[in-house]
Amino acid sequence: MTRVSILSDFEDRIGDALEGMFAGVFRSPVQPVEIARALAKAMDDGRTIGVGKVYAPLGYTVALSPEDDENFGAFTSTLSGELATYLADHAREHGYHLTAAPHVAFVVHDDLRLGRFRVSAELAAPEYVAPEPVTPEAAPATAPGIATVSVGDAGHDVALRGASVIVGRLATSGIRLADSNVSREHAAFVREGDGWAIEDLASTNGTLLNGNPVSKAHLADGDVVEIGLTRLTYHGPGR
Repeated sequence: MTRVSILSDFEDRIGDALEGMFAGVFRSPVQPVEIARALAKAMDDGRTIGVGKVYAPLGYTVALSPEDDENFGAFTSTLSGELATYLADHAREHGYHLTAAPHVAFVVHDDLRLGRFRVSAELAAPEYVAPEPVTPEAAPATAPGIATVSVGDAGHDVALRGASVIVGRLATSGIRLADSNVSREHAAFVREGDGWAIEDLASTNGTLLNGNPVSKAHLADGDVVEIGLTRLTYHGPGR
């Protein structure tokens, strides 16, 4: 996939969002594609050379003026996820190594005028966007009733809490995957009695359970859910 095509794909996805749930809401003169270009340059400028690999920054910040921040409104959540997907594609195209999914955050800088923005990049991995990661303090080994999901190479498990946990590209997803193969709201871990099920949310590319396409199925300890390029391993409560 060329740089032009991944940028065009990003523009198409943003266009769909603006024509859909955000139609008539987005009013900022700051255009998402200009932010995407600036973030890609920040990734290129911030890359570092390691042993046999070129590492790309993982944490990105977009500073907006107070007026633009107000104009963006709730659209920033959708845009954050789409920009993270674009950066993951940009890294893959250029052969950069990512130790975790890119993360894009929006902040307000009072010194910026309407229509102006600035971006910055940090090599260190941001905190993984997920609901309450399981730690020895938060969930001792003797604590019963907590189901978890190991997310690819993220480095820790995610605790499943509440009625459901959404998996998708949106920044508001319980488990966010910066992968263009993943739909905005791709699938959900859904509580069923004392256990959990996986349910595909009419995604474009589908959801696999232990290698087989699935619409909804109850999960057993050790089951592997594949969403896009990521494998999510389910660990039942009380394991």
